[in-house]
Amino acid sequence: VALTTSRCPVASALSIDNSSRKTPSSNNSRSTSSRRDFLNGASVIAASAIIANPQPATAAPATRGRTICVTGANGYIGLHCVAQLLGAGYSVRAAVRSTSDDKTKYLTKVAADIGASDKLSFASIDLFDVDSMIQAGKGCDSMLHLASPFSLQPSSSTADAIHTIVEPAIAGAMNAVRAAESLGLQRLVTCGSIFGMVGSGTEKGFDHVYGSNDVNGFSTPKGCAYAYSKMASQQKSISLATERGVDLVTLNVGQVCGPALSPDQINPSWEPFRLLANPQPGGSVLSCTSPGFCDVRDVAAAHVAALGLPGAGQPRRYAVAARKESPTYVEIAELMADILPERNLPKKVDALPAAVQHLIVKGIGLGDKSTAELLEGATVPDGKTLMVDVDPMLKDLLPRPREVKTTLSDWLENQKSYGHVV
Repeated sequence: VALTTSRCPVASALSIDNSSRKTPSSNNSRSTSSRRDFLNGASVIAASAIIANPQPATAAPATRGRTICVTGANGYIGLHCVAQLLGAGYSVRAAVRSTSDDKTKYLTKVAADIGASDKLSFASIDLFDVDSMIQAGKGCDSMLHLASPFSLQPSSSTADAIHTIVEPAIAGAMNAVRAAESLGLQRLVTCGSIFGMVGSGTEKGFDHVYGSNDVNGFSTPKGCAYAYSKMASQQKSISLATERGVDLVTLNVGQVCGPALSPDQINPSWEPFRLLANPQPGGSVLSCTSPGFCDVRDVAAAHVAALGLPGAGQPRRYAVAARKESPTYVEIAELMADILPERNLPKKVDALPAAVQHLIVKGIGLGDKSTAELLEGATVPDGKTLMVDVDPMLKDLLPRPREVKTTLSDWLENQKSYGHVV
């Protein structure tokens, strides 16, 4: 398969520097003591950000007057981040592609429900335009960068996948670093993915615990371009942050589930859970794992907590997951039987034999290379699963993540409340 396009070859996608754009000069004007006060103060309120239902909050002295820029604020994770930031007393600059009422109405609702409408403002950004990100971050103390294309659908070609998924992901991550440097932001927290660490447990074996020193070497732009984009944008932004001296924290977030704060949000990562909430043909399920399964509320809490980490001399990465052992489809199917007794789902299920699993993945790959590579990467041998190093997260960010069953149950109830069929 040709990996080039007249607009951008793969090599170009991996070395985007927006050379045609104006690269800002550093204006690191905030004092060291101001930075230390901000980080210490943020750590004090981080625990209060772990909320299921945002409630009105009085700003703690450490956060009063502090504004956080959140790119991709109207997304699935973004809405939760905004809710928890406002609930913790921060002001929020929601940086989105469009500030039209239709694109910001749920952000407005979240702020109103918390009683913090006066603490929410908006800015429009283009991931390819560093100046738009600088403008969005003006007057802010830190930035949460969540904006990145998310699609698991097959592209018409590898060149199209690079153009629509890989390029904007890399450009956005690198321009967030440039904006942070130009504005002298206290910290940049980026929402990465478990795909930044690992694309398949076969990379280092299923006895290996994947963590912040691992980099995905499995995913490709001709397969699951989204997974590849998360690895590529992570590595490019870390390299640039190291070069520019930007305090960057990257969170390698696993497969996300949990209640949405908007009825319009239908996340592609939910599809396996929808399928497993219903009887499976033949009674067996794919021999797959949900890599780094985590609750969206915990993911948001980890982002807020990352604002309060002590300063460091180099970029850091944290895996964010509910637990060390990723739940398999067998476990999730059996949990669904317990959560949904009215559906009479089998309480014990088997995984497909390895040979059958291989044939299914191969067959899917004939028409959908994205899903095929994703499933191949999620495939696990009998009795094994993908393991993730959550100890740093438990120590520094999120001491009590939600149980898998709790997340699935809350997600099901949330979707039903919106009238969605699951």
